[in-house]
Amino acid sequence: MRFPFSIILIAGIFLVFSCKKNKRYRPEKGVSYSLNEQRKKTIDSIHYEIELDIPTGKNERIKGKERISFNLHSLDSALVLDFSTDSSHVVSVQAKGKAIPYEFVNQHIVIEPASLVKGRNEIFVEFVAGDLSLNRSEEYLYTLFVPDRASTCFPLFDQPNLKATYALTLKTPANWEAVSNGSLQYKRSENGRNIYHFNKTKPISSYLFAFAAGKFFKTAKTIGGREMTMYYRETDTVKVRKNSDEVFSLHAKALSWLENYTSVSYPFEKFDFVLIPSFQYGGMEHPGSVFYNESSLFLDENASVNKKLSRASVIAHESAHMWFGDLVTMDWFNDVWLKEVFANFMAAKIVHPSFPEINHRLRFLLAHYPGAYEVDRSAGTNPVLQELGNLKNAGTLYGAIIYLKAPVVMQHLELKIGEKRMQESLREYLKTFAYGNARWDDLIRIIDKKTPQNISEWSEVWVKTPGMPAYDFVTNDGKMQVVQANDSVSGRVWQQPLSVKWKKDNTYHDTVFALTDKQINTVAIKPGTLVFPNHNGVSYGYFKMDTASRADFIRNYNKTADTVRTNPVFRGAMLVNIWESFLHGDGPSSEKLVNDIFAILPKEENPLLVDYLLSDMQTVWWTFLGQDKRSFLQDKAEHVLWDLLEKTGDKGIKTSYFRAFKNVALTPDGLRKLELLWNDKLVVKDLVLSEDDKISLACELALKGNGDNNQILNKQLENTRNPDRKAKLKFVIPSLSKNTAERNAFFESLKKPENREKEAWVLEALAYLHHPLRAKSAIPYLRPSLDMLQEIQLTGDIFFPTRWMNTTFAGHHSTEAAAIVQDFLHDNPDYPSYLKNKVLQATDVLNRAVRLQRDADHEK
Repeated sequence: MRFPFSIILIAGIFLVFSCKKNKRYRPEKGVSYSLNEQRKKTIDSIHYEIELDIPTGKNERIKGKERISFNLHSLDSALVLDFSTDSSHVVSVQAKGKAIPYEFVNQHIVIEPASLVKGRNEIFVEFVAGDLSLNRSEEYLYTLFVPDRASTCFPLFDQPNLKATYALTLKTPANWEAVSNGSLQYKRSENGRNIYHFNKTKPISSYLFAFAAGKFFKTAKTIGGREMTMYYRETDTVKVRKNSDEVFSLHAKALSWLENYTSVSYPFEKFDFVLIPSFQYGGMEHPGSVFYNESSLFLDENASVNKKLSRASVIAHESAHMWFGDLVTMDWFNDVWLKEVFANFMAAKIVHPSFPEINHRLRFLLAHYPGAYEVDRSAGTNPVLQELGNLKNAGTLYGAIIYLKAPVVMQHLELKIGEKRMQESLREYLKTFAYGNARWDDLIRIIDKKTPQNISEWSEVWVKTPGMPAYDFVTNDGKMQVVQANDSVSGRVWQQPLSVKWKKDNTYHDTVFALTDKQINTVAIKPGTLVFPNHNGVSYGYFKMDTASRADFIRNYNKTADTVRTNPVFRGAMLVNIWESFLHGDGPSSEKLVNDIFAILPKEENPLLVDYLLSDMQTVWWTFLGQDKRSFLQDKAEHVLWDLLEKTGDKGIKTSYFRAFKNVALTPDGLRKLELLWNDKLVVKDLVLSEDDKISLACELALKGNGDNNQILNKQLENTRNPDRKAKLKFVIPSLSKNTAERNAFFESLKKPENREKEAWVLEALAYLHHPLRAKSAIPYLRPSLDMLQEIQLTGDIFFPTRWMNTTFAGHHSTEAAAIVQDFLHDNPDYPSYLKNKVLQATDVLNRAVRLQRDADHEK
């Protein structure tokens, strides 16, 4: 029986406060909501002085010392410090220079009130640091403590609403650099070691405390009076030189824009950033020490406009977090979306001035709507604001709904209340909660005071319920009715405007419907009128397109004067509609859809739309076309893509066509072209291949070729100069083996957490193991991969469970694969809902492929 969350909360709080009677409080693993609330009420003014001694070898233990000082307002309960490792890592616990008694319970250090005082306390702990979130390599390490992983390294109060100041001392090998949130107070050498001491930080949440140390290069630059230092490991000095100025400039522009928009000066002492190979995320917003995936910022010479926009966006996103997330932090991680939505929403605004040639309405549409629909159309969808009973499960809240749907919701809110009122509300929000914590409802209360509209009611649907609306367009007696289809939540109305473009006799007309509490909207139309719903790409939901309207849209793609040709947002919105119709079984066949894409690609010059079309084409190609249809279309696909690759003058689009060709090439001629590109015997004008491209080509040839793949891969290993890329390739090579037993052994090795430490490497290897060409031999990996998910959620970083599932099932489209998932869910009826949703999301396209194929077979 499932008890209401409120009853569980009350029971948990009662347990905390009754510990005085019971004397022995036994907290559960992680940080429960009740423990979070109890500590928030009784503890404040926290300061950590931490010293870590980092040895040369990555397998040697890191010894640590820390002094924790804090105010304690009550002695009614035991003090609970979080230390998510085992008891052997605690060396000693002292107060006032003397050892004090403690218990180690479920990864917590529990200290009874008798060893504490009301008021200011100091606890001194000697410990051995846990390794789970230290990301140690032979030449460097870096922390990643979001959402609750600081306690895997050292003891602390690991919850976001107990902000604290941190003073860090690091002892490192002599040739290592080090960086942390605070500025460097001093560096000295002692006994062949470096000692770095960093200044005390501003108050920050525990998941934002960070440091990195190792063999890093660094460069500093001052722009507009702000000094910034960049740490990196890239050895290609030409690539570094070509990217560095732009990386610094984008940061400076983002920070300046945010200061102007928020009317709050940059709220922390300094601003540095660290570029890390194979970093788990695009970036992580530690104040004073932002971490990035190195390849996200150091782009190849022929980077597409999408890549450049992505770089600008991730920089703007992490910069926005300095205000939204770092200065003002969510109170509890169920509101983690709050910091992410502000960062993404602001990032979209920030990049506009840097890319005046880009249609940013189209950019926002393609960057957010398709990815959000992927989750919202699945049976595993979730609300933007989710429940969270224990912080150890906070990582499962992350995903496309937070990062992609939430900015759409915020855009709708801004359209509803106006840009000026939105800015005023956010400025008040930042001023009110600076260096503190806030909830979504706190912002809604601020907005509700400024507008006569009922924003709370709107928020209940868009933020606190899952899914998306679907709309039917019903013709009856010369009238077209727009009706919200039956919803999964009774009586729910998705308030939003809906713009519809009508076409009759080659003339277009626009109508805007206000979809509020009135469910049926009507407009008079003539027979044969074509309907193009959501033509401006603003509304959110499933908008079914009829066959005649789809055909007219495709037919007019090359007519210069037609709206289709002159309006890229219209083209993007209709392409998204067509894709969703296809997945819902209301659209064209997979073969027709691929042929339509091949027909319109030569007419499309917008790089954002080219990338979107190529992405859809590759998904249909490998997931929805059977092997027979792929074989029939193979020559055509390679001819179209290679022809476009050679003819396009845009270097970024040329790179996009190259990567699509590499993905689908399978004929002897296609593979020969890839090999000639790889060994530099074929040169395509303006196509510059990076070391990453060469590695990818070698892997594709090893996967698809009939010859000795060891020769190609060994040659590529010899040619790879960057040590981090070389190490990654060595890791991936067993997944490319032509020997099934070797691939099986590699998959078995992934069952050990220590072999999954480099998550980006694991995901690339998984993609080769489960490539559609090897899907049949990978079937035995599916059930074990599902069985491992719970452990992966506990040992991996926040995005890894989702990415593990998505990569595992991306190459599968068989009934056998779908049945394995169904059997797994049937065998685990009490499987945690937050992980079950990840499974349902990852297998949605698989199930749709099986269903569409079954329907096609039935029609035959």
